[in-house]
Amino acid sequence: MLFIILGSYFKARILAVLLILISIGLVYYNWHQLLQERQYSVKVATFGPVVGIGGFFLMIFPSMAGKPVTVKEKIIVLGVLVIGMVAGFVNWYLMDPGFFGR
Repeated sequence: MLFIILGSYFKARILAVLLILISIGLVYYNWHQLLQERQYSVKVATFGPVVGIGGFFLMIFPSMAGKPVTVKEKIIVLGVLVIGMVAGFVNWYLMDPGFFGR
């Protein structure tokens, strides 16, 4: 059963799980720092979710691991990056709405 889930893309899926866990850790640490010390890292707030979105993408499409070669692959990777950045900006907005004029 485990081989069916992981298949021939074992390394890519392990990397995906590590990326997701790193992202969860970064976002948690940043929120914890905000709530306890009233300060946070803008870079971690923005790019922490990008790592997680990339991990989920790699988990779903392990064959896309590595450098994109075709134009279609490059557009897909760029789309994943944009989705990750949107998630990062939402996270940043939730952490500090005053920065955005609210």
